[in-house]
Amino acid sequence: AYEMLRSLVGSEMCIRDMTNTINPAHEHFIVELIKQKILISTEKVLNKNFVSNNKEAFVLFLPDNEVHELGLMYTNYDILSHGHHTIYLGQSVPLESLTLLLSVYNKITFISCFTIQPEQEHLAKYLFDFNKKLLKNTNNKFLVSGRITALMDNNDYKQIKNFKSTKEVLEHIEL
Repeated sequence: AYEMLRSLVGSEMCIRDMTNTINPAHEHFIVELIKQKILISTEKVLNKNFVSNNKEAFVLFLPDNEVHELGLMYTNYDILSHGHHTIYLGQSVPLESLTLLLSVYNKITFISCFTIQPEQEHLAKYLFDFNKKLLKNTNNKFLVSGRITALMDNNDYKQIKNFKSTKEVLEHIEL
């Protein structure tokens, strides 16, 4: 399913970029159709699966002012379809609002995608704050993919791992 989604979205964006024949309205229309399909599939999985371990969770979110959620939505669907507990928070989630989850779960795997946010000049501070507020002295980890991750240094924080793609994140989780 991931390959189909990736090829569908990737080929559309590539065609648009190469030919300038698809305008943003076309792109939004296609993306919204795909989102609808993912939401319907996610609902079906939620109705079928029972998650027994609620002390561990995958928390999926995008940082403030980040709105590119298609890959994150698919990641949520895939994790759920393997019987794991997820909390999908979606777009533009302030870092401070994630701290509430620390009192509810023993182990959290935070997952995000940095496509346009945080901006390069704020990336190091964002990761420092994330580590300090949500990872330090815990069993939690943070998996992040997206274009901005090319600017990250993997050696700074042992509980933060960056990936080039959503597919790599899912392979790392080993569902």
